[in-house]
Amino acid sequence: MNPFWRTPTLSGLLNFYLGLGLTGFTLLAALFFHQIVAHTLEDTLRDKAQALSEQLALMTLDSVLIRDYAVIERFADDLVHQSQDIVYLRISTLEGDLLAESGIKPQDYASQYLQQTTPILFINRPLGEIELIYSRELINSTLNKMMILAFLGLLGLLVLQSWLIKKLLAAKLIQPIEQLLSRLNPLHSSLNLTPLSLKHAPKEVEALNGIFNQLQQDISSHIQALEQAHQFSNQMTERLRDAQRLASIGQMAAGLAHNLNTPLANIIGYAQMVQGTTHDATIQKRMQIIERQAKTSADVVKSLLNASRSPKAELVTLEGAAYLTSFCALVTPVLKQKGLSQLHQQVNAVNFIADGGMLEQVLFNLFGNAVEAQATEITVKLTSKHHQAWLHIIDNGKGIPAQLQTTIFDAFVTNKPSHEGTGLGLFVAKQMIEAMHGQIELVKSQPGHTEFKITLATELNKQTDQTIDD
Repeated sequence: MNPFWRTPTLSGLLNFYLGLGLTGFTLLAALFFHQIVAHTLEDTLRDKAQALSEQLALMTLDSVLIRDYAVIERFADDLVHQSQDIVYLRISTLEGDLLAESGIKPQDYASQYLQQTTPILFINRPLGEIELIYSRELINSTLNKMMILAFLGLLGLLVLQSWLIKKLLAAKLIQPIEQLLSRLNPLHSSLNLTPLSLKHAPKEVEALNGIFNQLQQDISSHIQALEQAHQFSNQMTERLRDAQRLASIGQMAAGLAHNLNTPLANIIGYAQMVQGTTHDATIQKRMQIIERQAKTSADVVKSLLNASRSPKAELVTLEGAAYLTSFCALVTPVLKQKGLSQLHQQVNAVNFIADGGMLEQVLFNLFGNAVEAQATEITVKLTSKHHQAWLHIIDNGKGIPAQLQTTIFDAFVTNKPSHEGTGLGLFVAKQMIEAMHGQIELVKSQPGHTEFKITLATELNKQTDQTIDD
């Protein structure tokens, strides 16, 4: 086994140097403290002697005035015998007459004793003096005890320091280094790239840990980049499939439009002809409904083409209250047959810019989805501010599943069975609203409350005052 001084441990070196430094500092502090305490005790002893001498001077003056010298002698004897530090007391007159003397006067008291001489004054005239000699033995004894206690405290402090350093190094340095050494291979443990967190570690260890964490982050970033590339490849493949499906729908829609446009045009023409040949208001109203619904059907056929290309919008200014009232009156009978109980309108007098046919298709799609989600109440709100109008459609249905809420406006996204829905309704609705330079968004959806918001312009401008084909 190698000796300590050849292969010392870090805790041993720190304990040695810190202990050496602490010992030297304590010795210097002890000398400084010794001088301060000795000086303080000396001043205290001197003040005590002076105060006692002045008190004896007053008592002696009273006794001299009444010529009671026996009291002076008794008081001097009692004071010397009862005190631990007074070794000699002498009271004499100015002429040299001895009034009282007690104790033994030391031959040499320059260093071991303290002498205090106080005059006895009567109307500022000296009548005698009092000589007191104190022993410094009490001061020296006190200082010796304090030095012994300081030495014992130093030993205890060194032991405590050694223990604390050992614990501190084990917790803050040795253990973090061992953790770092166990992670030298960042690909170990099946690519567990979680960064190691070292709390309250020294700066050097934190720097080393930072290098390891940076290496781990680089590897993690590389792996994430590979995963993102794989996901992007999958997404592009899925989009290609969607594009192919949309192209197929466009081809079918073109053929369907050709087959349906002619009978729909005949229906519209005959409806208009009946309106022009009859004066019956009821028949005219019914013909208007047939004409409007036939046009709506024609627009629906066109919307199939919009699934594969951006729709064409003819923007006009619509009176919001009248438009929504007419639409709600039209769809209410149909929706009530599907379970709708109430249709509320909270509509302000707002004019907005839109394509009436497209907006009607969007609203019919939203209302139909709400009823299919078992909604019994639908509320339509129309507000405006700062050249914008907001149309809110709120229902109390069971809501949209959380996993679909971020993708409901994408093509072919639906939670309906394959034979009941294509997933193109909201996709086409979004294209139509964007063609009107508006926006549609899902504000909130949970069981009992689903809210869509449509944003439209309220004024014609350079961007909307035209027929566009994106």
